[in-house]
Amino acid sequence: MASVTIAALMVFPAAAQEPRALLDLPQLAPCGATSHPRLPEKWRGTYLMAPFTKAQLVLAEIVADLTLPAMRVKLHGVRRGSLDLFVAGNQTYVLKSEGAANKQCRALGETGWRPLMTDWLAPQSLCAGSAPIGETPVEWWKTAIAPEPASYWLWYKTSDQTPFRLIFPFASDRLPPFSRYALSYQVRFETLDETDLAEIAAACKPAKPAMAANPPRVLDGLIDAMSQSREFAEDEIKRIMPELKADCAAVPFSEWPEQLAITGLVTPFDSDENPYPTEVLYDWTMPAQRTRTFGEAEAGITVQDSLLLDPQGYNITHYRDGPPVCRAVLPGPIRTDWASRAPCECAATIDGTTSLSPYGTARILVCPLASPRVAWSWQALSGRPTVFMVTSLRGDEGKRLFAALDYRAWLPGHSFSRSVFDKPPQCAPAAASRPTPSPSRRCSTCHLGPAPRR
Repeated sequence: MASVTIAALMVFPAAAQEPRALLDLPQLAPCGATSHPRLPEKWRGTYLMAPFTKAQLVLAEIVADLTLPAMRVKLHGVRRGSLDLFVAGNQTYVLKSEGAANKQCRALGETGWRPLMTDWLAPQSLCAGSAPIGETPVEWWKTAIAPEPASYWLWYKTSDQTPFRLIFPFASDRLPPFSRYALSYQVRFETLDETDLAEIAAACKPAKPAMAANPPRVLDGLIDAMSQSREFAEDEIKRIMPELKADCAAVPFSEWPEQLAITGLVTPFDSDENPYPTEVLYDWTMPAQRTRTFGEAEAGITVQDSLLLDPQGYNITHYRDGPPVCRAVLPGPIRTDWASRAPCECAATIDGTTSLSPYGTARILVCPLASPRVAWSWQALSGRPTVFMVTSLRGDEGKRLFAALDYRAWLPGHSFSRSVFDKPPQCAPAAASRPTPSPSRRCSTCHLGPAPRR
């Protein structure tokens, strides 16, 4: 099983000679406005949602009517199972069929879910900047939440100000159903003139919840039970997202080329950090890898490097007014066939070129990390990635973990001097051998060399 280090190797801090980038780095432009985007009162949206664990992807079709207020949430497991939920005010119901007769409504009571409002942000939300995700221009909104310094992120499309992507550090009832999942992408979104939610609300109102039940726990159980269902929602999935296929092409996972350069933007989980540009240089012929991150100036830090050499990796912090500090806490470079070794699994395929597969037909991979965390990786069949997202847990706040890497440049065969992998003197064995926490030896599944011992 792979460890969390696989994420760090792809986007986290690292080492080198001069604290600069060799490639043009993506940057966040200023936000177009500081006022919160607001949704229409009546709308329908389809979202593809990835869980915090290795569980199945879920496709959600949501209809909202804020004049009531109410919303209907149809959840379809990509592998199996469906659940039809209706939320009116502070009450949640399960709908047993397409109709709205009273006998078809099962009242769960107050589960903590509420209809989604027109403003999905909070008073403390801030727009960090504007930059594309894939080929979709969006604005990056961050919301600090408890416990500090946790946060969740929403990306709004600049074209129509609708939510394109959401990432949460842990499950909650903040924005149901999205906040029960780690990563959600908009498939489609439309404004409606009318909905049938008033009729459903009238039919469900007489239903009484079971008094002995714990409504939040019952709801969680119903959602979890979808993966055990004998039913398949193939027709519904085909109707609302025909590009999505539960089966995966019998094509081996793409391997990294022997020489590769990457740029991207890393989104952190902690609210006191903003997205930062990243450059990855990789040369399997040495083998070596350097991931260089350019964050906000903090404590005099200019850049941080993860310099992965065979068999030892180093975390190097460059300071503006002092020498670098080197810590031998990382494994060697990632193997070219890391996806197969992890082992990652294909969770679904998106056919053709869409906003979720901007570089052609893509596979969504789920890769094991330190359980129950996983990584979600979206890759075109050509091997070009779009996003690499690592799930989090309560208690991870303040650990400077990253949420997602959004790739920008993907340059197989790009040439650069081998000197970029030179170690600074501070990484000499005597200088870098202070006792420090070491990654698990399981890193050797995807990386060269055993992880260093304490």
